[in-house]
Amino acid sequence: MEPAHAPARGRIAIAVGAAVLLVAIVAIVAVAGGGDEQTAGAPAECVRAWNTDPAAVAFGRHNYTSHGYQGALVTYLSEDAEEVDSAELGLCAVIFPAQALDSEPVAAGEVLKAGSWTPISELQGVELTRVGELQVTAAGAPNTRLADTGELAEL
Repeated sequence: MEPAHAPARGRIAIAVGAAVLLVAIVAIVAVAGGGDEQTAGAPAECVRAWNTDPAAVAFGRHNYTSHGYQGALVTYLSEDAEEVDSAELGLCAVIFPAQALDSEPVAAGEVLKAGSWTPISELQGVELTRVGELQVTAAGAPNTRLADTGELAEL
């Protein structure tokens, strides 16, 4: 009765082939998506600065509770709110993700300037349209989770 086992072996071979293909696709996506360090992980010094500042944590708690934010993009921004690669070139920034500028622009995000967290919207010469653009960017690439305590945590 060899023919009765042939369809079962064929199905097993197809299932094994599909599993191998799936593993290969996952591996390719993981390798291709792992190149950008800035979106892969938040700058630890910025997260630490936020989480050890009671005022920043209180602001985060307000944003979680009142604005519904559950994540953030932690990065570096220049004085004119452009993303830069390092602390030597810019300020620690925490940007809350949204598809449009927050109705309270000061809640959109903050930068660490001269030891204090300051709303990005209050940086000299930064237009609100730019703050809205940053929020949209954060919506596409948050790299931290905003806890209900107001602290930043890994995704």
